[in-house]
Amino acid sequence: MSALFYAAEAAVVALAEHHQLDTKRSHRLKADAASEFYKQGALFTDYGPLLRGLNQARKDIWYEGEEADLDAEIEAIAQEVQELVNQAWSLP
Repeated sequence: MSALFYAAEAAVVALAEHHQLDTKRSHRLKADAASEFYKQGALFTDYGPLLRGLNQARKDIWYEGEEADLDAEIEAIAQEVQELVNQAWSLP
């Protein structure tokens, strides 16, 4: 789960750097940036909710010791992350 989260964040950071937007190493700001990129048409999908959900799952695992209840959705989540990464890396 953490690998998916960090891959999605890295894609948003690449977009942010391309658009000269500082996300200040903040998970919240990166999720906000993903939503803003969608509103501006830079992304085809609003990935803000994806980043927020993955971040919460990451925190639940690392800080609370709880297992993420996303196993049934893991393939769909991985596909969303792949789509985000593909969009970010296809920048001109």
